[in-house]
Amino acid sequence: MRAPFLRRAAASGFTLVELMMVLVIIGILAAAAAPSFTKDNRARDGRDLASDVARELQKSRSEALSTGLGVRAFVFSNRIELRPYVAPATPVGAPTAPALTDPVARVLQAPAGVSFTAVTVPGAAPPAGGTLSTTVHADLDFSTQGAAQYVGQPVPTGATLYIQNANLPTNSPDYDFRIDVTALTGYVSVRTN
Repeated sequence: MRAPFLRRAAASGFTLVELMMVLVIIGILAAAAAPSFTKDNRARDGRDLASDVARELQKSRSEALSTGLGVRAFVFSNRIELRPYVAPATPVGAPTAPALTDPVARVLQAPAGVSFTAVTVPGAAPPAGGTLSTTVHADLDFSTQGAAQYVGQPVPTGATLYIQNANLPTNSPDYDFRIDVTALTGYVSVRTN
């Protein structure tokens, strides 16, 4: 009478050896997949930064429209600082463009190995080696009418921002990105080069 009961108890569950073998197999598979996850994370850094910049520039355009104060984007090689125009002291005065000493509304920091290399007029190729550094910047204004202006250009023009992900080989599709900002509408779009 006891034999069927013992046989049923022995047939259920896993032995310690079986559980350890499953854990070893899972560990081997995880170790084999780790380089792939690292590569995906490095590729995602550039993509995420380009998307974040496009979203924040579009948000800056909307803020300029809604608040009646323009927004200036200071583009450095490792970050973008967004500052609103300074409100006039009198109701009839004109707002003044922000300077680097004015308060920052938001900062978009580039991850390690990812950088902004240049800002150009639309259609122009980026200069070799880039033009931006941690102290040298290019500026882009969003007006209260929703337009964008590459600061320093004689005629109203949009801008193209270039981003490179040096964590990847140059032939990778995620190595470089371009963010186009149109002049009249302030429309922002992301493209891969």
